[in-house]
Amino acid sequence: MQFLSIVNTMFTKINQQEQPRFHARHYSVTPLGTRSGLIQWVDGATPLFGLYKRWQQREAVLQAQKPQPVPPVPRPSELYYSRIGPALKAVGMSLDVSRRDWPLGVMKDVLKELMEATPSNLLAKELWCSCITPSEWWRVTQSYARSTAVMSMVGYIIGLGDRHLDNVLIDMTTGEVVHIDYNVCFEKGKSLRVPEKVPFRMTHNIESALGATGVEGIFRLSCEQVNTPLHFTLLSYNTDETVLRSDVYLQVVQIMRRGRETLLTLLEAFVYDPLVDWTAGGEVGFAGAVYGGGGQQADSKKSKREMERDITRSLFSSRVAEIKVNWFKNRDETLAVLPQVEEAVDEYLVLQDLLCQGEKLQAKLQEEMDFLEGAENHPDHVILTLEQRYSEHTQLQSQQRTVQEAIQAKLADLEQWISQYHAAFSSLEATQLASLLQDISSPIDLGQAHLISQCESLEAELSSLLQQRRAALRSCLEQLHSYATFLSSVELTLQHQVAEINERMMHQAERLKAEGTTVAACEDQLQEIENCIAVFLQENGEPGSLSLAAVITSALCTLCRFDSSNYSCF
Repeated sequence: MQFLSIVNTMFTKINQQEQPRFHARHYSVTPLGTRSGLIQWVDGATPLFGLYKRWQQREAVLQAQKPQPVPPVPRPSELYYSRIGPALKAVGMSLDVSRRDWPLGVMKDVLKELMEATPSNLLAKELWCSCITPSEWWRVTQSYARSTAVMSMVGYIIGLGDRHLDNVLIDMTTGEVVHIDYNVCFEKGKSLRVPEKVPFRMTHNIESALGATGVEGIFRLSCEQVNTPLHFTLLSYNTDETVLRSDVYLQVVQIMRRGRETLLTLLEAFVYDPLVDWTAGGEVGFAGAVYGGGGQQADSKKSKREMERDITRSLFSSRVAEIKVNWFKNRDETLAVLPQVEEAVDEYLVLQDLLCQGEKLQAKLQEEMDFLEGAENHPDHVILTLEQRYSEHTQLQSQQRTVQEAIQAKLADLEQWISQYHAAFSSLEATQLASLLQDISSPIDLGQAHLISQCESLEAELSSLLQQRRAALRSCLEQLHSYATFLSSVELTLQHQVAEINERMMHQAERLKAEGTTVAACEDQLQEIENCIAVFLQENGEPGSLSLAAVITSALCTLCRFDSSNYSCF
């Protein structure tokens, strides 16, 4: 930060003639100890990654309006590896291979694909949208071009690396570019796993925001004015002999050369500081040359991870020591307040129980009010029949009492019968049972034996007679079954004959009706039928009369069934 402040001081005379002015925006860093300090908050600045992230979110919103499912917004690393993986697979390699061995052509092709997939005017549109008038946009664009040139040249001279989108901020109101995280300096980025070989960051988005002239306008002129003094001032210690194009150093500003000794003195303190590893890779650099040890000093030096861990522990211990007093004070206050909190919680719980009971009572009363309002609005409500139902309930209660009294009376009778049974059983056990046992145990005389044999013979005869009776009944039932079968067949035959005769009679009646036959003719035919019946009876005798009686009986039964069915329908 001191280096940027001195550079801004060196730009003072240039800024009196140029507008907008050259300025390297920075922030304050105040050390509080060997392992702690304060860093100023950069207000009004937005990381370039925030612009890229908002563009991804807008694209996701547009995809959400389509019927297809919306994929999650990928991170830049995920987006890169999703494209480099298939590209490496196409040339017979995988992601497990060291990145140093990846083909340069494949990585260039993937870079071109990502550049084509990302709009090149994201930053330019943001600057344009943040301005109200064209003059304001022109001022912001000019300020952005000069600020980008200043920070690019300063970063190139001090070997600043690790310039990802989160470390480059831009103020949309002024157009100034703010760089943060100066940890990777003095060409240290070239020793990373993925070496940083570019002098400064100049992507298509940053270039498009410079205006219509791009890098060939204000940016190049500003770089020439800025880079000339800085380059001739710091070239003596910079290990990288790579320079930009020769036309960048055409203009020479004498006032910038006067600060050469000041800048060298300031930067040599960083280079020769043994507590910070500014060297590239495993080289000892100036720290080893000054403090001795050569390669052994570099080998015995702590790794970056161990240093960061120690710094973190020290910062944590110092932070704990700083806030320990407040912690103990907070503990004492908490312990003092806890009894009051406990009492308040108990009171709250009691009030909560009372509130729950009140809510339940209110709900019950509200339900009763709704019920009564419904009874008032509906004349046929169930509550209006309460008197009638109460009278029915009293009647049921009286009937229940009557039944209970009857049951009690029955219980009294049963208890009386039980007492009589117990008395009879006790008397039976006492006297009669003993006498019966004595009679059974006494020997049987001859008269009784003869009587017993007669009874046994009579029992045998009775059983044989019963068997004969069962056989006779079985044969009678079989005869009755066969007779019923015969009668059913005869009945069916007679029914068929009667049906045929009735059908013929109906046809005959219809034919007579159609022919217009008179009553006298019908009477003659009826007389003829009677004569036929009489002849039938004379020829067949008693069987004929029985069959005729059966036919008449069947017809009468059918007629009775028909009348009864009609009566049931009515």
